[in-house]
Amino acid sequence: MLSLSNIFDQLNPLAIIIIAAILLILAVAVVQSLVLRKKYFKMLRDLQNDKNKESAIFENEVLNSIIDDYKLAAKAKVDQINTQAIIEKNFNSSLKSLYLREKFIKRAVSLMIVLGLLGTFYGLTLSIGELVKTLASSGGVDVVDSMDSVIEGLISSVKGMSVAFITSLFGIASSIFLTVISIFFGVEDVRESVMVEIEEYLDNILAQDIGRRGESPEELVKNELVESLDQFNLKLEGSMKEITDVLSLRFASATSGIEQFSESLLKSVDKFDNSLNVFAENTRDFSEFNHHLKTNIQRMNISFNDFTEELRETTKQASVAPQIESLTKSVEKLSNKVEK
Repeated sequence: MLSLSNIFDQLNPLAIIIIAAILLILAVAVVQSLVLRKKYFKMLRDLQNDKNKESAIFENEVLNSIIDDYKLAAKAKVDQINTQAIIEKNFNSSLKSLYLREKFIKRAVSLMIVLGLLGTFYGLTLSIGELVKTLASSGGVDVVDSMDSVIEGLISSVKGMSVAFITSLFGIASSIFLTVISIFFGVEDVRESVMVEIEEYLDNILAQDIGRRGESPEELVKNELVESLDQFNLKLEGSMKEITDVLSLRFASATSGIEQFSESLLKSVDKFDNSLNVFAENTRDFSEFNHHLKTNIQRMNISFNDFTEELRETTKQASVAPQIESLTKSVEKLSNKVEK
């Protein structure tokens, strides 16, 4: 391992770029292989759903497009429907990006080998150049005297050979690894399984259903319209559900705010009721005080009347009778005012 790290340290920038490109191609090919397998498996599960088979409506638009083309061919009373051509046409038109990724995965093995060979030829070119340069510089000198320069030239040529072998090693190893991945996790096999499943469904299930119903062209158009409306209803139902969820959340938040306001209002009403009760008690106390006051005033009035009568009888014969009479009248007026 130490010698390999030393060789890496001695590589020139171009050789490092070639090795990095090989590793990058390997990583992209592996990732794309896993992504494509996932997409094709999703289509396969959609196609194997019994409910979708029965209604001839799938989540994948490519499958729906294939079924529509097959129904149009059946409506045209074609004796021999080329099911494979319908499938391949829709795959080629709708899944161009997936096909391009498949081609990249297929060509990645060859591309990594070619890059490895490119590094090989580049390293051999460096090695031969250094070797020729060494031999040319030591041509007119004694072999013993030029031994050091020959050794240095051989070392430089060996560096070029290391570039050649390391790049080739990475290219071949990466291609072998990707080939093994393709054998066990091949994208093409999954795609072919999807196409076979579609063809079997069209020829064995959908064709028999169309033949059993014996639909006329008008009925086919009607059924297609109904299917389109069903799809529209499903999408509309999903949209309405989303809107209902949003409105429910907003209504719940508004309801919580109203509840808080109601609680605060009830607290205020309770406080107001308490204040009214206190005021009623104070008013009752004041009424009792007023009643007692009125009773006392009436008693005082009776006392003043008695005093007045006695004063009149006593002063009937006195000379100051008129003054006393006027005083008595003033007292009576005062008592009447107090009584009121």
